[in-house]
Amino acid sequence: MDDLSWRERLGAITCVLALFGLIWLYTQEYPVFTNTLQANRLVIGALLFGALVAAGVVFALRRRLTPWANHVPEVLLIAFLVPLFMPLFASRLNRAGGTVKHRSFEFVAEVPYVASAYGWLRYRSVEVSGYRLIVKDKGRLHRFQYKSHPHFPLTQPGETVLLPIRRGVLGIEVMELK
Repeated sequence: MDDLSWRERLGAITCVLALFGLIWLYTQEYPVFTNTLQANRLVIGALLFGALVAAGVVFALRRRLTPWANHVPEVLLIAFLVPLFMPLFASRLNRAGGTVKHRSFEFVAEVPYVASAYGWLRYRSVEVSGYRLIVKDKGRLHRFQYKSHPHFPLTQPGETVLLPIRRGVLGIEVMELK
């Protein structure tokens, strides 16, 4: 580590901070993924696009990365990190535009859930962390999650509810109820 210049050290520190920043953004994006109607389509498409981008980057840098045997860590880093973070960028791009429209769903249930990083502690009352809304649309069951309060406490199963749905730039729909 002593043979690195201050520029190389600064570059390494910047890369580590950028990686932690991207991981933090992923944790902030998780509630959006749970409320995305076609999340599997978004993630699989982004992973495939990320693999193509990674292949393009490796192809563009092919002269710099020769001989290949000396640059295996860099190639693996590109091939792993670009597809890994592409669903994050795709989700944020999808939410960058689009309009919110209310769409009707068949109500199934709204159930509270408890989430705890440490488990349940003895002698502590269990507090609700949020609510899961279960609805049907065209025979498909959708589960949405939000933390604020129950939005449909008096709604009976089978009734119709209107939910705000944003159709994003990429055509993927996200439920916008907070």
